[in-house]
Amino acid sequence: MLHRAERRTATTKIVRETEAEAIAFVVGKTIGLDAGRVSADYIHLYHGNAALLAESLEVIQRTSAVILSALGTPTAEAEAAQEAEPELAKAS
Repeated sequence: MLHRAERRTATTKIVRETEAEAIAFVVGKTIGLDAGRVSADYIHLYHGNAALLAESLEVIQRTSAVILSALGTPTAEAEAAQEAEPELAKAS
């Protein structure tokens, strides 16, 4: 869903892993999962950082919203983005 066709070839593994994990964090947090520092540690493992998260924020928000909408949480996009951005940025 996220890194197919052009987007896959236009991004690095660092970008793909960071975006995917950030989306997993946002979705998990929104539905009530507490993963602690797992997502931050994973992003750090792949050398992701706050700047990369900021650059990818639109993709992260849009993809998270699609997933959350499919799960039946239509208002979750704004809440998830507001809650997740500072936590992920601190960890990077």
